[in-house]
Amino acid sequence: MQLTDINKDTYRSHLNVIIVSAIAFFATVGVGISSLLVFYFGSAAGDNFFLNLLGVSIGGAIAAVCLHRLKSSEYFYEVAYVWDLKHELNLINRRLSTLKRAANDNNIDAIIILLYNYHGSRQLWQLDDNVLNLQELELELIQLEDKIRQLGLKLEPNQYQRNLLIKF
Repeated sequence: MQLTDINKDTYRSHLNVIIVSAIAFFATVGVGISSLLVFYFGSAAGDNFFLNLLGVSIGGAIAAVCLHRLKSSEYFYEVAYVWDLKHELNLINRRLSTLKRAANDNNIDAIIILLYNYHGSRQLWQLDDNVLNLQELELELIQLEDKIRQLGLKLEPNQYQRNLLIKF
């Protein structure tokens, strides 16, 4: 996955619309299906917990399928990009300690992965207004870029490919 600049305001407004729409859709469909199941198959005694649970589960599944299909639409571009970026960074963060040790040993692939991780994390934190750890991240990025210069390398975050993680 390549890092791409996206508009923060567009991302935030689209994310808010998508969240509200998804919740409204899920609630409407879940309650609607639950009501239909209780109406047709429910008992008069009022013990319809499993029918309600089934209806809400079906509603959630329908909402998830709709979100998955809409993910490739133009409106979802920024939100889908951030979802994918979070997923990619999560895969990297699971191996972070190993990657840092390998980068200290001048492993080029580990350095590329860390460079991508730092740039991607900075972008993500700025988009989500999560600036608490940004100074620490910037320091680590400066140290990594200094190491890259010392090694005489020309590396870019977009040289990252997921298959580089296989080695770690």
